[in-house]
Amino acid sequence: MSDKLTAYLSALARPDHSVSQEAEQVMGRRGEGIPIDQPCELGYHCPVCEYLLSDGEDYDERLLWSEYRGFLWCSVCNKDYPSALCQPDVDRAIEIFLASVAEAKEPSTSAASPHSDQPNGR
Repeated sequence: MSDKLTAYLSALARPDHSVSQEAEQVMGRRGEGIPIDQPCELGYHCPVCEYLLSDGEDYDERLLWSEYRGFLWCSVCNKDYPSALCQPDVDRAIEIFLASVAEAKEPSTSAASPHSDQPNGR
């Protein structure tokens, strides 16, 4: 089955998730694993949506870990964003970007953390 057909069938099977062939080709798919923290708990914010990260008690959980390494998925926009774009702290965004690029250079079968865009690769 061709890659395009596979991507199309995957999108049909999961219409609530965006499909980014470029993200998959460049970064690869995120490894199996269960993240300890949700993106909102780590200060990530959708770069397009305007909302409060927290109302004081609950976090806005529209951002989820994307199936692509180094990306986050917004459930409202239905779009995958590079995780560095979702980090308002510029210094931290640079660190996340560099970690994502380093991870993309590793073979996707490596033992690298599936969530290297989390602090300390957790």
